[in-house]
Amino acid sequence: MKVADCMQSEVVHVSVPGTRENVLQIMAERQINGLPVVKKGTKILVGMVTRTDLLKKTDEDQLAMLMVRDPITVNPDTDIVEAARIMYEKKFRRLPVVKGKELVGLISIPDVLGSLLEGKSPFDEMHIRDRVSRQIVSVWERTPLSLAYMILDMAGQNALIVLNENGGVTGMITVNDFIRLSEETVENNVSTTFSGTENTVDWGWTSKEFLIVTRKLLKLPSVEVREVMTKNIINVTEVTTVSDCVKILRKHDLDQAPVLSAAGNLIGMIEDRDLLRLAIE
Repeated sequence: MKVADCMQSEVVHVSVPGTRENVLQIMAERQINGLPVVKKGTKILVGMVTRTDLLKKTDEDQLAMLMVRDPITVNPDTDIVEAARIMYEKKFRRLPVVKGKELVGLISIPDVLGSLLEGKSPFDEMHIRDRVSRQIVSVWERTPLSLAYMILDMAGQNALIVLNENGGVTGMITVNDFIRLSEETVENNVSTTFSGTENTVDWGWTSKEFLIVTRKLLKLPSVEVREVMTKNIINVTEVTTVSDCVKILRKHDLDQAPVLSAAGNLIGMIEDRDLLRLAIE
């Protein structure tokens, strides 16, 4: 199977010259975290920009300085398994598809998994239990939102499971939720986080309550996690088949989901990236 058989032909993109604000507006409107960058007035690919790139360079406003130049690409005739291998090894979620130098499409992890694993033998009988990550990062539902962000950041995770006082799962919150919930407070040029290390500020529950997504300082609201978390979370069980798991993740536009045991207890997380290796194999 070739990349052309499953790539997205209608690709949302941005062009240079451009600004951080342009990129963030499109990401928010389209609910996407990565965009190809083309030369203005053409479809010539010159870079890729992701939300992570924006967070890494908080002092920079110009898209040309934020984007990754000369990104790794595939063409429509590239074997889809080769595209999957590149994404897995480079830890990419998407690859631009070019013909010559022009952008003609985009292929993502969900595209690959849907084409190679969903509804295909032997994946319609293989359970996901061997692909489940048993490392779970969680917070109590009454944790202040700012402290939850600190935990997420320190753990290097993209999502937190939310538990009640009895240890039951009541929700989930992701890095995109934190960005969405942030409130603009002042125009400033500061580091990505405010750690409370200045002499005039004592460390406390709210010591790390700031993050940058534009050149403005954004403040998380003073609420508990339970007030803003996603409550109706989609989960799977350890005996869910690989094929069904891919179907569920793609249907709900998720990159990960909690995994329950047969008894209904939380045992881990499954990410679409965990399933990508199966596509390669």
